[in-house]
Amino acid sequence: MSRSSYVVRCDCAALARYKIAAVWSDGNTCELKTYALACENCLSRAYREACQRRQKCRLSPGETLERPWVYELVCGCPWGQLQRRPELELSSENFCS
Repeated sequence: MSRSSYVVRCDCAALARYKIAAVWSDGNTCELKTYALACENCLSRAYREACQRRQKCRLSPGETLERPWVYELVCGCPWGQLQRRPELELSSENFCS
């Protein structure tokens, strides 16, 4: 299956438009830790839940985990090129400190 035909769905089965993820590093490697793939209707709930899950994470010495951010989901796009959508995080800002 080619990447262009791959469909990513939200938990509600709608087409996912956003990726909620945080930058994680162990000091040598850096990657996005994905918390959720969400449609527009589920985004606020999924973002709040991601922030709550992030607060419960235990990190080993040398590990870092930033707060979750909302990215525009583009299948096949390298994570470093995903466009962050900070305006979509504002309504849930108090959940990610």
